[in-house]
Amino acid sequence: MSIEPSSSPRELAGQVAVVTGAGGGIGRAIARRLAAAGARVIAADRRLTAAQQTADVDGIDARELDVTDSSAVADLIGATIRDHGALDVLVNNAGIVGRRAPLAELDEADFDRVMAVNVKGVFLGLRHGLPPMLERGRGAIVNVASVTAVRNEPQLGVYAASKHAVVALTRAAAIEAAPRGVRVNALLPGPTNTPMVAGTPDRPTGALEAYSRTVPLGRVSSPEEQAEVALFLASPRASFVTGEALLADGGLAYST
Repeated sequence: MSIEPSSSPRELAGQVAVVTGAGGGIGRAIARRLAAAGARVIAADRRLTAAQQTADVDGIDARELDVTDSSAVADLIGATIRDHGALDVLVNNAGIVGRRAPLAELDEADFDRVMAVNVKGVFLGLRHGLPPMLERGRGAIVNVASVTAVRNEPQLGVYAASKHAVVALTRAAAIEAAPRGVRVNALLPGPTNTPMVAGTPDRPTGALEAYSRTVPLGRVSSPEEQAEVALFLASPRASFVTGEALLADGGLAYST
């Protein structure tokens, strides 16, 4: 679905943003939307080639990053501040679904892999991204969770648990950071037309059609629609919003 840009196209002019998991899907859309709003964006992904594809528009630099590596996350934040003078916006978007299976059929490695990326990755982003923001007395962090944080789905128990944890981390960080002028919010996307949901042209999952029958709006979202919500949470328009877990799910969470 195509959408019109917000009424303030340069509302992040002069700001510096880091987006993790920016090599495709929602992360790529967020990185490009923040850049279109005037931010200098660091698009970070464990797949450097994919991050470089995101950075084929003005205002975006590509960096390789494993969000489960504390030293690597610290180095990226430090390099961003050294090269660009500040860190104004951090979007902790990197995430994986993991193996779809009933909990009784999953093993410890399945659990550890999802938690490492989805939970530890967000924690490390907060751990290394918050201090420079707190020191400056301003900044905005957006953690990308999922509608599964409020509506579980069969065979996605570990993924759902990880996204519940992201919301919990978001609210804890928001309470702690608010007195020093830093906002922390979570975006909870519903089903979105990305390879994670749709699969690939040669190996489609059939999920787009299935979700379109269950989402009250009758379709899945586009990555660009999710990026608009992320931009809102990062922007001055959300200046009095913190600790929020904002659903962008077409009504799925509370449908019967």
